[in-house]
Amino acid sequence: MMDDEVLTLEEAAALLKVSETLVYQLARSGSLPGRKVGREWRFLRSALLEWLRAPAKEDGVKEGVVQLDKFGGEYKVENGREHVAMWLPLSLEEKERLLEKMQALREGRNPSAMVADYLREWLEK
Repeated sequence: MMDDEVLTLEEAAALLKVSETLVYQLARSGSLPGRKVGREWRFLRSALLEWLRAPAKEDGVKEGVVQLDKFGGEYKVENGREHVAMWLPLSLEEKERLLEKMQALREGRNPSAMVADYLREWLEK
């Protein structure tokens, strides 16, 4: 087997002896070296083995990389500014306040309406 061999997501999972879901999550977050080609993920065998041999890095905020917040939602940081969900210009702190507000309100208000209200307010700034 060549080290430059290109692997599919399924093959990468088999090489690392983990689930395909975990490989997908790690690749999508930028933690695992891979590249999306069209709608499919591809991995270099040598890069995966190098990643596996490398000492674990401390988790932290990575610039420009999709990560999961404590609510299980996606966010990324670009130019020092947090963006959540569909890359809205909303910080994690603002998201947490909105979620708390939604929970407190519980008056049948749709979460999409609250996001729309936030966007309207943001556009007016």
